[in-house]
Amino acid sequence: MESAGLIILAVAGVALLGILTRGLSAALAARKQARQLERVNSASAQLKIGLLSSTLERTHADFSIRKRPALWYDVLIARVDQESEDVKSFYLIRQDGESLPLALAGQHLLIEMPAAENRSKQCRCYTLSDHCDNGYWRISVKRNSDSPESVSRWLHDDLGKGDSVRVKGPSGSFFLQTTTNRHVVLLSAGIGITPMLPMLRETLRRPHASLSLFAQFRDVDHMPFAESLLNIAHQFPIVHMRLFLSRFPRGVTGGKDAVIQQGKFAASDVVATLKDPLNADCYLCGPEAWQSELFAALATAGVPESQIHFELFKESEKPVPHNSVVKQQPCSVHFRQSNKLEAFAATYPNLLGFAIKSDIPIDSGCRTGACGSCLVKLVEGKVKYTRRPQFPLKQNEILPCVCVPDGDIVVSLGKFLISVQFCVALHPIFSPKIRIIWFQAFGQLQ
Repeated sequence: MESAGLIILAVAGVALLGILTRGLSAALAARKQARQLERVNSASAQLKIGLLSSTLERTHADFSIRKRPALWYDVLIARVDQESEDVKSFYLIRQDGESLPLALAGQHLLIEMPAAENRSKQCRCYTLSDHCDNGYWRISVKRNSDSPESVSRWLHDDLGKGDSVRVKGPSGSFFLQTTTNRHVVLLSAGIGITPMLPMLRETLRRPHASLSLFAQFRDVDHMPFAESLLNIAHQFPIVHMRLFLSRFPRGVTGGKDAVIQQGKFAASDVVATLKDPLNADCYLCGPEAWQSELFAALATAGVPESQIHFELFKESEKPVPHNSVVKQQPCSVHFRQSNKLEAFAATYPNLLGFAIKSDIPIDSGCRTGACGSCLVKLVEGKVKYTRRPQFPLKQNEILPCVCVPDGDIVVSLGKFLISVQFCVALHPIFSPKIRIIWFQAFGQLQ
C-alpha cells in the first residue's frame, strides 16, 4: 500500500510539474510576444515621429522659400537642350558662380526680353522644370510664335550657351503641398508637363500614400521629357504613370497596362483611379477649357476644391470684335501727364490691355493672374475678375491682367496715381460708354 501511495504521489508530482512547465512556457512566450509587440510599437512610434519631424522640417523649409521675396538676377545660359520639336530647355547659372536660390516644385521664373529696334520690352513666365537643389535653374520653353514680340521665339532663335538673361524669381502659388499620407495626382497637357516633372521627383522623395501622373501629348515628336518620364516609370513601378499620344505611331498598338497609351485621357479615367478623394491633392496644368472640365469632374467625384490646384500661363480672353458690341458709344482717354486725349473702344478684356494700348507703364508676365507681375494697389472703387486670380492677393491689391473696373476706380502704380472714371464698367459685357482720366502726381487726388 505504501509503495502504491508513493507511485500515486510521483505521478501527481510529474503531472503538476508538467502543468507548471507548460504555464511557465506560456508565460515566457507571452512575455516574449509582449516584448516583440513593444519593440514593434516603439519602432512604429519612432517612424511616426520621424515622419512627423520630416514633414514639419519640410513644411518649415517650404514656408521659408515661399516667403522669400522674388529678386532679379542676371544669369548665364550654361546649356541648351532640344527636348522635342518645339521645346528647348535652358540651364541658367549665376554670373558670379554662386548657387541660385532654391525653389518649390512647380514655381516659375519671370524672363525679361529687352527692348530692341523692332520690339518693345516684354516679360513672360516660364516654369522651372527641374530640381533647384544643384545651384542652377532650368526652364523649358515651347516656341509659340514667330513674332518679333514673342519671348519664346527670342529664346529659341536668338539666345544660346553663354548668353546673359535677366530673370526674376522663383515665385508662384502653384507648387507641391505636403504629401504625407496624401494621394498625389498630377495632370498635364502639352507643355503643361514642365511643373509636373519637379513635382513628380519631389513627391518620390517624400512620404506619400500614392502617386499618379496622366500626361497628354500630341505625338512622339511633340513629347518633351519622354525619356526621363519612362526612366522614372521603370525605376519606380509604384507610380501610376500614363502618357497619352493623340496621334499614335503607325503599326504600333499600346497595351492596356502600358505606360504609353493611344488617344486622349478623359476625366473619367482620372476619377477611376482616385483611391480616397478626400485625401487627394490634384495638380493641373494645361489649356483652360481642358482644366475646367477636369476641375469639375474631380470636384464631382469628391475632391475638395481647395485640394485641386491649377496653373494657367496663356491668355484666353481676347479683345471682342468691334461689331460684337451693340450700339457702341464713343469714349475718350485723357492723360493728365501729357494732356493727351485719344479715342478708346471698349473692346479690351481687362484693365491691363487698355493700359498697354495707352502706353501706361504696368509690368506684366503671365497675363493670367498667376505671377503677380502686374499687381497694383486699388485706392478707391471696386473691380470684377474675369478669371479667378491664382496669385495670392492682400487687401486692396488687384491684378489688372484679369480684372475689369466695376464703376469708378483709383489705382496706384507707385509714382503714378490713376483715376479711372466710368459711366459704366469697362468689360464688353457691359455698355462701353467710358471716360478715363489719368493723373500724374501721386497724392493729387488726396
